[in-house]
Amino acid sequence: MSISIQEISIIIAAKDLNPSILNPDFLKYSDIVPSDWEYDQQPVISNSGARISYKNGIRITAQPNRVAFAQVAPTKEQPEFLIHTMAANFAEKLPNADYLAVGVNPRGLVPFFDNERGAHEFLFHKLFAAGSWQDFGQAPAQAAIQLSYVLEQGQLNLAINEAKLKGQDGKSVSAVVFSGNYNYPVRGDIGIKRVQNVKERIQLWQSTVATFQQLVNERFIGVANASASNSDIPIAPPAVENEMVL
Repeated sequence: MSISIQEISIIIAAKDLNPSILNPDFLKYSDIVPSDWEYDQQPVISNSGARISYKNGIRITAQPNRVAFAQVAPTKEQPEFLIHTMAANFAEKLPNADYLAVGVNPRGLVPFFDNERGAHEFLFHKLFAAGSWQDFGQAPAQAAIQLSYVLEQGQLNLAINEAKLKGQDGKSVSAVVFSGNYNYPVRGDIGIKRVQNVKERIQLWQSTVATFQQLVNERFIGVANASASNSDIPIAPPAVENEMVL
C-alpha cells in the first residue's frame, strides 16, 4: 500500500495579475497551449476569475494575483506531465510581472479496497491515540487534519481527509486523500532575473513531489521506496483551485 498521485498543480503568484489575461488567444499565440488541444468545456474568462480545461486532463485557472496549471496523473492520451513547461512559458511571456511565489501542489490518495471503513480506521486507530472522545454522538467522528512542516527549501503544508470514492466497478471505495502545498518565495529584480528565479522554482516540481511521496509513504503509511499503479485506483474529487499559502 502506497500513495497514488492523482493530480499535480503549479501555481504562480504575481502582484496585480488580472485573470482576464488568461484568454485562449493569448495562450495559443504565446505557445503556452498547442492550438490543437480541445476544450473539455467552454472557457470562462472574467476580471474576477478564469477557467480553461482541456480533454487531456489539463486545466488552467486564475484568480486575482495568481494562475494555476493543473494536470491529472498521466494517461494513455496524455502520457507525460506538461504543466511545468506551460508555467515556465507563461512567466517568460510576462517578464515585467511582479512575481511573488511559486507553489507546487501534489494530491494523492491511499485506497482501502477490502475495507469500507479502512480510511476511518487509518485515521482514528493509527494516527490518533485512542480515547473516549472518539465515541461521542450518534455517528462516528469525522476528521480533517492540517499539518505544516518547515523544510530547508520552504514550508510544506499537508492536508489529510477521509473520502468515499467510486471505483471503476461502480462500488464505493474508502480512501484517505493527502493534499500537499509547497511554497517557494521568488527573489530577484523584476524582469529577466525574477523570471529566471520563477523558472528555477518551477523546475523543483519533481523533487517536491518526491518529498511529498516520501513523507506520506514512510511517515504515515510505513513503507519505503514504494510505487503504485494507477490502473485500479479511483479518482478523488477535484482539488481546491489556486490553493497557496503566502
